[in-house]
Amino acid sequence: MYLGIDLGRKKTGLAISEGTFASPYKIITHKSIREAIERIVKELETIKAETVIIGYTEGKNKKYFENFKDLLQANLPKIKIVMWEETLTTRQARQTMVKLHIPQRKKAKKEDAIAASIILQEYLDSK
Repeated sequence: MYLGIDLGRKKTGLAISEGTFASPYKIITHKSIREAIERIVKELETIKAETVIIGYTEGKNKKYFENFKDLLQANLPKIKIVMWEETLTTRQARQTMVKLHIPQRKKAKKEDAIAASIILQEYLDSK
């Protein structure tokens, strides 16, 4: 089982895969990186993922993603964690929702989970 993560400052999208296709899973809200870690650890205990794919972007925010990875790894030393460059996945998620004719009011609720599934799918496709 794989868990894909589209990390945000207040909302984080999660996606899962048991094979070759990623699916949006859920969005968690949090006030801090530590709260995000706590919530994700609980999710990992539920879904029993063995590999976590964390989307990141290059630039000044990269340290934020690396800090998140280090904290998550400290909490879950047996889990394999992969950093995956994810520039423009949120834009791809928005475009996908437009193509699927998802109403505007629902787009914000799904955007991060769809972005996480794009990150995870890109990783799965690379293997």
